[in-house]
Amino acid sequence: MSTSAPLQNSIEAVLDNYSSSVRSKKLMSFHSVDEQTVPIENKLPTYDAKALTKGVDQAQIVLGDQIYTLRITRAGKLLLTK
Repeated sequence: MSTSAPLQNSIEAVLDNYSSSVRSKKLMSFHSVDEQTVPIENKLPTYDAKALTKGVDQAQIVLGDQIYTLRITRAGKLLLTK
């Protein structure tokens, strides 16, 4: 399927206009932005997932009358399911 000449000309005109507008603007490079890190104090209790699962890949967590399963995937991610 070929593009008609008027459509092709319109597409080329839009691309030329975009290219010239981009060239006329000074774009900021991400290299020019200083990286800032703010230390965050962790006030939450922290648990090691492997310690919670006692060396296996699953553990059960009880909340009220609900039982949830915490699973460590082969990819090393955590899944919590009901």
